[in-house]
Amino acid sequence: MIAAVCSWHEQHDKAVRELQKRLSGTEEMIVAAPALIEAYAVLTRLPAPHRISPAEALTLLETNFFRGAKIATLDAARYRSLLRSSPDTGIAGGRVYDAVIAACARKAKVRTLLTFNETHFASLGGPNLEIVVPRG
Repeated sequence: MIAAVCSWHEQHDKAVRELQKRLSGTEEMIVAAPALIEAYAVLTRLPAPHRISPAEALTLLETNFFRGAKIATLDAARYRSLLRSSPDTGIAGGRVYDAVIAACARKAKVRTLLTFNETHFASLGGPNLEIVVPRG
């Protein structure tokens, strides 16, 4: 998400091309709510000169990801289930945030999760959730 909205990002062109390619076809954008929160946090805490104001971050996210997208969330029972299974699946530390995003994708029946953080998500994919790194 950061790469898609920040023209200075080294992966910007790949991110934009991948989104445009998919959205110009028959695919629908579904965004995990926690990914929006993480993107807002990152955009508003980047080091200078890239940090942007909270209002600018909100505008970027609304323009690029709120409009025309479904927002996927988890209910309390799914959060409990995810946390209870985390010790057995080896999920600890910051990986739990990635697991929540993957769980949102599964709940929304997403087939493809786009990310540049392949190593973070590789073990969270599966037969019904393909982890794809935009190649441009």
